[in-house]
Amino acid sequence: MTAALAAGILAAFAASAAAQTSDAAQMVPQEIRDRGTLTVGSQQTFPPVEFKKPDEAVVSGASASLLHEIAKRLGLELEYIHGEYASLIPGLESKRFDMASGGISDTEEREQKVDFVNYMMSGGSILVRAADNDKYKTIADFCGGTVAMLLGSNTILAALDKANAECEAAGKSKFTVEQLPSAPDAKAQLDLGRVDGYLGDFPALVYFVSNAPGAYAVAGGNYILTPYITSWAFAKDNAELRDAVQKVTQEMLEDGTYVKLLGDWGLDGGALPEITLNLPASKRN
Repeated sequence: MTAALAAGILAAFAASAAAQTSDAAQMVPQEIRDRGTLTVGSQQTFPPVEFKKPDEAVVSGASASLLHEIAKRLGLELEYIHGEYASLIPGLESKRFDMASGGISDTEEREQKVDFVNYMMSGGSILVRAADNDKYKTIADFCGGTVAMLLGSNTILAALDKANAECEAAGKSKFTVEQLPSAPDAKAQLDLGRVDGYLGDFPALVYFVSNAPGAYAVAGGNYILTPYITSWAFAKDNAELRDAVQKVTQEMLEDGTYVKLLGDWGLDGGALPEITLNLPASKRN
């Protein structure tokens, strides 16, 4: 191989690598660029968005697919760090990881502590045993019963408080809410017959139904207790990384990669028309 040919091949590889790297890579804080990794805190138990399949060490799911592509376009490797849901925002504040993921919803209250890149529409729904499906259509049917949910899901908890007030106004007993540290723990209460329903993210509940035919149902079909925007969270003093992730995700939306990766997990119906910053469901029309 001649020197000229070798130089040409190297130049072609360099051009190809550059084409895969977004201009947003220059926005990433120098400390992260020097490290070469983008660290993401996640509970990793949120299928089909972010989870580990049995006997696999890697994190899979729609968010994981998006974040791997984002990291690649920023010239970084992706590294997941495990954290329970309620510990994710404190983990950002203590610099344990660069960003947090795994079903976090953007709310005006949380925006007082962290910033959000909004990437998917979702909502809270209720999983019931298939045998009980006819008994439960909306949250009102759970008055006097018991439901389980993930600890730290303040958006769902606020909706439950409102629903409990409606139970009382209708002369019915309030329902009991059990909060568990992880989604599998909360769902296990339903499997063991200790609660009447499990409240979680609609995509995750549909995943459970499809992977255990005849075992579960989403109450009321597509009943949504409360809509919200699934987001990635960033520390308030890390605006450079926040803006870089928002920019490259918007580029992925415009070139079709974003919708394709969501579609690979059956979640393209939750695609947003624009990748926004700090725009929770409460501020949308």
